[in-house]
Amino acid sequence: MGSLTVIPSKEHSKLPPSGAERWMTCPGSVVLSEGMPESDSEYAADGTRAHAFAERWLLLHFAQHGTKPTPGSDEMEMAKHVKVYIDECLGLVGKGSKVYVEKKVAVNDDVYGTADFIVWNPDTATLYIRDFKYGAGVAVSIERNVQLRIYALAALMTMKLPARIVNIGVVQPRYDHPDGLVRSVDFDTTELLDLFADVLDGIGRVVEAEKAKGSKGWEDTYLHPSDKGCRWCLAAPKCPALKNRAQALAKQVFAPGLPYDPLKLAQTLDFLPILEGWIKNTREFAYAEAEKGIEIPDYKLVEKLAVRKWIDTFDKVKLIHALGCGATDIYQPIQLINIGDAAKMAPGKNAKERDAVLEPFVKRESSGHTLVHVSDKRDPVRIDAKAAFAETPAIAAGVSIMD
Repeated sequence: MGSLTVIPSKEHSKLPPSGAERWMTCPGSVVLSEGMPESDSEYAADGTRAHAFAERWLLLHFAQHGTKPTPGSDEMEMAKHVKVYIDECLGLVGKGSKVYVEKKVAVNDDVYGTADFIVWNPDTATLYIRDFKYGAGVAVSIERNVQLRIYALAALMTMKLPARIVNIGVVQPRYDHPDGLVRSVDFDTTELLDLFADVLDGIGRVVEAEKAKGSKGWEDTYLHPSDKGCRWCLAAPKCPALKNRAQALAKQVFAPGLPYDPLKLAQTLDFLPILEGWIKNTREFAYAEAEKGIEIPDYKLVEKLAVRKWIDTFDKVKLIHALGCGATDIYQPIQLINIGDAAKMAPGKNAKERDAVLEPFVKRESSGHTLVHVSDKRDPVRIDAKAAFAETPAIAAGVSIMD
């Protein structure tokens, strides 16, 4: 059994690895979010509970020779998802391995954080980093994942390990990714040298932004909106760069028959995910403020529309008599489950394998076209512009943008 090292840490870094996509590209965001509380949304709370459950499971396993925790009443559904993460972690542990659960690692005094799970295998000089993502709404990419690479860099610097290979991986059990619930990649430790230089440069830019706050041109110099950076930024609702960009986009008009610059249209499409994230963050921020009792002019909290539900237990015979119907009329007929639910039941390690099981029983029918970025892996549809204009002089119905 591998040795166990645990260093619990409750303090948070101002420049955490989890926010590197933000502060390394937008140093001004650190200044704007200074003193703002972390998100207390139900999704964040679910993630915190899942991580605590996973930590308890791993500690119990190593301390009491494979013992499993008893899930609480609110952890029954969570347990099956956490088990995917636990199985991945335990599968990395071999003879002579050193295991670190919730290990605090640091690049320096400015950049540090707590890595979910680390395994050091001296026989192969390989360092494994695993990150548990409980969220189901957004896929976490493993390719060029800055957060995990910084954790790897911090682990090597903290523990002084002579690693040659680093394997970073994401475990996201509630997102049915085509590449599987667990995604990992190997790289040589020498690749972290450039990252170290980038991190130091990022820290320097944040220091500059703090010193230059209030100076002329500060916003243009230190605020740089991006999709990944703005998505979880606490300061997004009050960011002047996002506000100004949103106002500029609102003035643009793209309509059939009007002349436009295709490059300008492409740039606008590129910015829409950032703008959509800003709108979402602003709504959530305003709701959280209202729940604290802060009055927002022209807005108020009200009860959501009530949804009628059957009482948990009642006499079905009385309902039949009240409706004047037959005994079978109050029940819905049995119908085939949808394909998405069937795929979750199918055997296989990832979505591709599970879809292969269903392939003989399904057919695929496209409902039309959708416009996506060129990075999408699907083959482009070739359209004859002359023919298209001849058939539909206006924008075709059923065509969506950025689906």
